[in-house]
Amino acid sequence: MARIEALVRTAGDRFLQRWFTEDEIAYCTSRARPELHLAARMAAKEAVLKALRPTGDAPLAWRSIEIGRDADGAPSVHLGGDVRALAEHRGAGPIHVSLSHCDEYAVAVAVADAARS
Repeated sequence: MARIEALVRTAGDRFLQRWFTEDEIAYCTSRARPELHLAARMAAKEAVLKALRPTGDAPLAWRSIEIGRDADGAPSVHLGGDVRALAEHRGAGPIHVSLSHCDEYAVAVAVADAARS
């Protein structure tokens, strides 16, 4: 968490705007310890990409993966842009994500369902 806290302190909005959507920023910064929630979302975005197995060395649009919350408060995944196209190309349907964090680290797991025909 210290790394995320330092990035927010030194790079501020530039860091936040590169990695997170407006809704993610609003949610995380409304929490008592924003760095915990930001780190969990960074881990979730990486997990989503690993589940989709991108090819090539093209730069990733991290904001194209939004980690939100569904009506029950559970984490949800919304894809846009090139990441959405990648998911469609891979035949991925809904992506489920689980996040966890404590004072020292954050982890996430993502599983992509097969698209329904």
